[in-house]
Amino acid sequence: MAGHEGARRFFNTIVYEMLAPVYDGLDWSTLGAWWRYVSRALDHVPAHRRVLEVGFGPGKLQAALARQAELCVGIDLALGMCRFTRRRLQRGGLPVRLARGSVFALPFPSGVFDTVVSTFAMSGLANEEQAVAEMARVLVPEGTLALVDIGLPLDGNRTGAFWAHLWERFGDFLYDYPALIRANALDVIVFDEFGPGKHLRTVVGKKVSASQRA
Repeated sequence: MAGHEGARRFFNTIVYEMLAPVYDGLDWSTLGAWWRYVSRALDHVPAHRRVLEVGFGPGKLQAALARQAELCVGIDLALGMCRFTRRRLQRGGLPVRLARGSVFALPFPSGVFDTVVSTFAMSGLANEEQAVAEMARVLVPEGTLALVDIGLPLDGNRTGAFWAHLWERFGDFLYDYPALIRANALDVIVFDEFGPGKHLRTVVGKKVSASQRA
């Protein structure tokens, strides 16, 4: 466990912080596969709404969201990613609404976003319950939380388990995202496994209103 935590700290505080251009090159180095995985989130973001992206990384999805949203905001803890994404948005003539901050204490009022999106960020967090609780907090009633991330395949196939555990060795965590979503008063409306061995998944939750919970 100590080794896992050390790997996670090294990755998040050194590799992720400094190598925004390398992350941006993942699409090229994977022959477009990385963007095909990340962009699955776009299928669950209605146009002309208010959207927050948590952990925007090098900003390719943030730029796509900014083109279709009424209001698009992004938050990331890594200064290098914030700088890189700011330049990307400016080059594209897109509005820059970025914040450097933590998902564990989102600097936004409750109930202000129609959709919250996070791709391949949750698996790098050690306190997943607090992260999902914060993302649910800033959603409007009946708003949606769209996650794209890694996980163990439901059918237990060896290929998917191999890839999921490989990510785990590099410091990521394997979470039960549907359970996390339900624990925060959201209904799971989409669960889709994909990728090699189905070790990737899109999970979408819809925030249940107070009247529906009663």
